[in-house]
Amino acid sequence: MSIKHNIKTLPQNNGRGGARRSGEPSCTVRKLCVRCSMMKVVQHRFKAFRRAFGRNPLSHEPLFFTPNRAHPELAEKPQMMRQLAQAADATGVSLPPLLKFLAME
Repeated sequence: MSIKHNIKTLPQNNGRGGARRSGEPSCTVRKLCVRCSMMKVVQHRFKAFRRAFGRNPLSHEPLFFTPNRAHPELAEKPQMMRQLAQAADATGVSLPPLLKFLAME
């Protein structure tokens, strides 16, 4: 998965009294756009991968993987959905827009 949209760590002032994140006009610090939400989930899954395998994933390795395996294996869809839901919950982002973005609804 190639991700070209990056979350900026410091919000930008949008001139209307609120801080805006890069990306979509509706993306704010309090309500992230789906791309910024996805970046938070990806960051969370990178941490899960490091905990499971002791290293960062290679470009061809899955971020949604079968737990308790010696090598990363792509998770089946039900496990992938659980991992996505857990990551959304852990990062405080809304799950339904992510499911739509990933065509998993």
